[in-house]
Amino acid sequence: MNHHTTSRFSTGPGWQEDLSAPEEFFCQLADLEQESKERRRPVTKRMVIAAALLGLTGLTAAGAVVASTCTLCYAVSADGDPPLAFVRQEETYAQAVSQVEEQVSAILKTDYDYDNRTQVSLTIAPKESIQTPDQLTASLMETVEQVKEAYVLTVDGIAAGACESEEDIAEALALAKTRYTTENTRSVSLASSLDISLDYLPADTELLSAEALAEVLLRPADEGEEAVAVFAPLDEGGEGSAVPDETPPPLLLVETVEEVTYTQAIPSPIQEQETGDLILGQTATLEEGTEGQEERTDRVTYRCGVEVGRETLSSQTITEATPTIVGVGTAQGVDAAHGRFAWPTTGQITSPFGARYIFGSTSFHSGTDIANAAGTPLYAAASGTVTFSGVKGTYGNLVKVDHGNGFVTYYAHCSQLLANQGDWVEQGQTIALMGSTGRSTGPHCHFEIRWQDEPIDPELCLP
Repeated sequence: MNHHTTSRFSTGPGWQEDLSAPEEFFCQLADLEQESKERRRPVTKRMVIAAALLGLTGLTAAGAVVASTCTLCYAVSADGDPPLAFVRQEETYAQAVSQVEEQVSAILKTDYDYDNRTQVSLTIAPKESIQTPDQLTASLMETVEQVKEAYVLTVDGIAAGACESEEDIAEALALAKTRYTTENTRSVSLASSLDISLDYLPADTELLSAEALAEVLLRPADEGEEAVAVFAPLDEGGEGSAVPDETPPPLLLVETVEEVTYTQAIPSPIQEQETGDLILGQTATLEEGTEGQEERTDRVTYRCGVEVGRETLSSQTITEATPTIVGVGTAQGVDAAHGRFAWPTTGQITSPFGARYIFGSTSFHSGTDIANAAGTPLYAAASGTVTFSGVKGTYGNLVKVDHGNGFVTYYAHCSQLLANQGDWVEQGQTIALMGSTGRSTGPHCHFEIRWQDEPIDPELCLP
């Protein structure tokens, strides 16, 4: 791209005239330029400098001020308008144009060539008006019709939207805060990192109102992605609402602190009491307590309407709670078994628990024999799990039921087994039929109750 420089000064008569003001000096320079054009005489930078210095030697005090505060430089102007900028070197203009083309191409996402409406010409200007390359780039950007400046809000690294003014962004943030504010709110703050910048955007970018930007800020944002097409227009209508727990959080994280006073129940305290009416390890409620009531004041922290922290500031008991009495069992062995087991069948007791003479010798009998006709139903003396169902030596067909707390019952000499190992059986459920299998003298049920694998007298445990 070619950028042309045009000199506006030439040497000629009149440089020795006494000028009474800086304005006259610049008018004289313009006259010299015009004279140079009429003569069609080429002018070099060296000639202009020489002419300027020569002219300055004859200036009055006002002219001397010009000589000390001004410098020879290049003016950048467009279409005959007043200069956009003054730069010390012509190359500065070329660098600035290159930067403008690069920036605008990135904004428009297409190649952009800066037009040649601007010209660069040699002139004299106050030293303080000389611009740096970056300042010149900024001045030239203002002449690009394809872009415009707007204030962009970035939230945690995600561009949320663009507005015409910073005031619009501030109002949008205030509206977003209001969404989570209640009558109990004591403070509101933002947990997100914010950045507001004045950027160039495509000229057709739709700028958001404060209300529209607030709605963008309250929309859920997927982590790691831009939540919204930054400058896309919003859907019309509809007010936002607090974000449910199961949805992603909004783009803007708003924290509120509230103080709430409420009444809540005080649970009934548990008070344990040992009792021999229960088996060791068993518990049962002996007396129901009542709940109390208290008034509490809490400081609650919410993030986007979801509670994230709570601190109790004060509490006052309104009604005291009464304790619930829970019995803790201490009974073991026969004491624990008494009344817990039911008779396993009907019939006549033919051999009690303890020593007995049978089959020509005296031996210890570990259970109680109950005789009846073959096929008489045998019932589970208590609820439990069947741990064995099959043939077991002199017991013949045997069913064993584990009742927990160390208690197990045996049902021996069965003619038929109706419960399988692993079955859960309820008290009174038929689990086998009476028979005379194993070492037996006739149809009967050999019934044992064992505690911690030691047999105890069943008749002491039965009702």
